[in-house]
Amino acid sequence: MDVDKQMREAVRSASEESVEEVRFTKEMELRIRGAIAKNKRKNRNRIFVAGSLAACLAVTAVGMHQQGWFPQMPSGKNVTNAIATTATKTNNKEANQNSVMVSPEEAILPLKKVIPALSKMTIRVDRTSYGISDLTLLEGDNARAKVAYDIQTGQIESFTIDGDRGEQKEGKLPSAKTAENAANAFLQAFLGEGSKSYQHVQTQIYTDEYMVKGPWMSVNYQRMENGQPVPFDVMSVGIDQQEQVAFFGRLNKSEQAFFTKLTDAMPDLSPSLLLLDKEKNHDGMSFILGKTNKEGHQVSLVIYGNGQALESYRLLNRDEKEAASRKEAEGEKALQQERQFLNKLLGADSDNYRLLDANDPGLYLRYHNELPVLSDEISIITTDSGHVQSFRMEPETFEPSQYPDVSTAVSEEVAIKELSENMKLRYVQNPRIRQESKQGDMWQPILEYTPAVSFMQRGREDGTEWYIDATNGKMVYGTGDNGLAYDQLNTKEAHPIESPKEYVKVRSKDEAKALLQAEFGIQVDDSTYRESNRDGRKEYVWNDKNDKYIGVEVLAETGSVVGLGSPRSDTAVTVKREQAEEAALAFLPKYVDPGIKEVQLAQVIQPGEANPVSSGEWEFRYLMSKDGIPVQDRGQKAAYSVTVDPSSGKVTKFENYRETHELVELPASDEIVSKDKAVEAYLRVMPLKLVYLMKDVDGQKLAQPKLAYVPWSDEKLAGKYITLDAVTGKIITK
Repeated sequence: MDVDKQMREAVRSASEESVEEVRFTKEMELRIRGAIAKNKRKNRNRIFVAGSLAACLAVTAVGMHQQGWFPQMPSGKNVTNAIATTATKTNNKEANQNSVMVSPEEAILPLKKVIPALSKMTIRVDRTSYGISDLTLLEGDNARAKVAYDIQTGQIESFTIDGDRGEQKEGKLPSAKTAENAANAFLQAFLGEGSKSYQHVQTQIYTDEYMVKGPWMSVNYQRMENGQPVPFDVMSVGIDQQEQVAFFGRLNKSEQAFFTKLTDAMPDLSPSLLLLDKEKNHDGMSFILGKTNKEGHQVSLVIYGNGQALESYRLLNRDEKEAASRKEAEGEKALQQERQFLNKLLGADSDNYRLLDANDPGLYLRYHNELPVLSDEISIITTDSGHVQSFRMEPETFEPSQYPDVSTAVSEEVAIKELSENMKLRYVQNPRIRQESKQGDMWQPILEYTPAVSFMQRGREDGTEWYIDATNGKMVYGTGDNGLAYDQLNTKEAHPIESPKEYVKVRSKDEAKALLQAEFGIQVDDSTYRESNRDGRKEYVWNDKNDKYIGVEVLAETGSVVGLGSPRSDTAVTVKREQAEEAALAFLPKYVDPGIKEVQLAQVIQPGEANPVSSGEWEFRYLMSKDGIPVQDRGQKAAYSVTVDPSSGKVTKFENYRETHELVELPASDEIVSKDKAVEAYLRVMPLKLVYLMKDVDGQKLAQPKLAYVPWSDEKLAGKYITLDAVTGKIITK
């Protein structure tokens, strides 16, 4: 199994179905790769490991991104370089502000004395922000521990050790008493006399909801002064199956002050809550807390900076019974609870947030100069009993002086002219909407006018898909998570191809071997052979001497080849784009679906270092096309991909991404409404609105707010898909 491919596809699929923006981080990659390497050494089932970890990675990416656990990475840039750049900039900033800093080696020295195994590990500084440095401890290339420490004091804020917990199912966790003894011994050795001021309060089993960490016995402590608990001065030690320390974390002074202030908005927040998990994220700290109030709630919580803002808060379900008993507040009651919480949390600034939909509580958007500030929004859900069930806000805001004057924007007429010039046609074979026909209400392919082929139009877009820059009146396009750059490429060139009369078929291991030999000149070693079946597709897989993927993927029912691949020859990058693209177009007709007559370029991925998002080779993705008009399935993704080795110029991989492999009869394009009428119909339901943008089309924060025109439907269409039928000129919504 190609682990990189599985990780790319797992996240690609997850992002399409679940979220609009998911970015990889290096930590996620190293965590998964480390687990894969560990399980390989234990001779576990490789197919199960790779598949389950890829799914784990996708779930982690989705879940943690939504909660603010991981930073968004720049689109189209190497992940490692992006993190290194961010870390360097932040480190330089910290260095300028602080003349004396504790080095990573000095900070972890006390840990090494208590846990000798750490002495064998090397240190990588991942990032430093707001006075906290995030370290990864490595054995070779494998991440084994995470450490966060205060660069001024050297205090360890948290650390998690990745021991042998991948095999926890084979044994039992130690008893509470045994765990407490181990935790006490650790604290005495690690904190010395300071450990005496902490009193044990509770021990429980902890496993994070994504099953990336734990399980361990979480031994929790509260600091005492004069016989009284110090509010929010808590710490915990996690003890694993081997009775070894798996985790340590504490709330520092800034965090204690933050939680004390948070009690104004959450009066029942317990000053003796449990710290179950703590981890440094991009610009703040993430926590899992237990026993947060008298009901014993567990929450996931993220603080921005060193206590500047609450970024996210979410009640966790400890069991199915608790989940079933929790009821969301509705209607006027929900609005009152939400506004009361926001007023207490934000003070006067809460007046700048307006309910996005008057009929639907829970989503608030910032306004400035009576204009919406896109991306600066708050989502909140309260329970019927008055608790905050979930909360999420953009923690970084702009000062009022940074907003450009509205008078500097081009006129709406200029923006509408730009929209008209960029309105284009697209076929959608399996649209999200049903249409009336002589055969009744049914799914039908549609020819539509759209401002952006790379996205499905929805009411009240947030400006990250496309917008018109109000400073110059020009259209700006994004690419989304799947990198569909069709609108940005603006080639409008259809490539005619002669597709095969029938699919290339592979029905056995021997036939797969023969195809690989014929196509790539590769003779495979059967000692590495394995098969896999998932989602109606079957793979015949081998690995080369460097454990790289060689394989053929087919439709399980028919044996039709929908993918094949081999490794690149070396790491050199010498082949130019023109040569690589010529090779891709020459190869493509062999394996496209029969009946395809033309394609259009939808995305070009530059060669470079391999990572879970990119193979590091030239990659060309294509849309199907008819009469020069791009053809898509229901989602905004390409139909085919061809990968070219940047050192040899030879094709190494082919992928067929289509949801269905049948060709659909598409409407004729010779009798359609004019573009001018289409624009008029579009603007009736999606008028342009002047707004402020906080982020660019790649989701990265701007240096200052930008004025832009975006489509802005009424509240009824805010969450619906908008389709403009090019044949009838009518708007169809779903």
